[in-house]
Amino acid sequence: MKKTLACALVAAGIMAGSSAALAQSTATATATGTTTIIRPLTISKDVDLAFGRIVKPGTGSGTVAVANTGSSALAGSGAIALPGLAVSHAQFTMAGEGGQLVNVTVPASFDMALVGGTGQKITVSLDPDLGTSTTLSNALGVAGSKTLNVGGHFSLPSTQDTGAYSGTFDVTVAYN
Repeated sequence: MKKTLACALVAAGIMAGSSAALAQSTATATATGTTTIIRPLTISKDVDLAFGRIVKPGTGSGTVAVANTGSSALAGSGAIALPGLAVSHAQFTMAGEGGQLVNVTVPASFDMALVGGTGQKITVSLDPDLGTSTTLSNALGVAGSKTLNVGGHFSLPSTQDTGAYSGTFDVTVAYN
């Protein structure tokens, strides 16, 4: 009986040693996968940039401007803004996931060409009211939005052809 008990203890010791050796040669860790799903980002134009009717200077050059807030055209140095046509800064609405940082790209300028004509163009310098990035309203899990206003200005020489001028510019937004 003593021999059987001794053999059993030896066998148990060998088994315990094998388990300990096995436990030291492998290990397990668990990782968690996560993600945050957000709404697509959109931008829509609400209002076009309109400078109204401007009388060019008789000589020299004038400046025409529409601020990125308000809606009045400013003409100076001989150029005169006339009433009668709508004057407005361009306005856009960005919409997406609340509380998210958005990069905003507005070109520095764009050209307006004489409608139905060739040759002369007017280069308009743009003036957005936001910097290159902004945060949408609200918080994650709720729709957010932000308004972007863009004004502009251009030089108007006395030699500019008369007529209606038009051109387009693109505003791009992207999540940061």
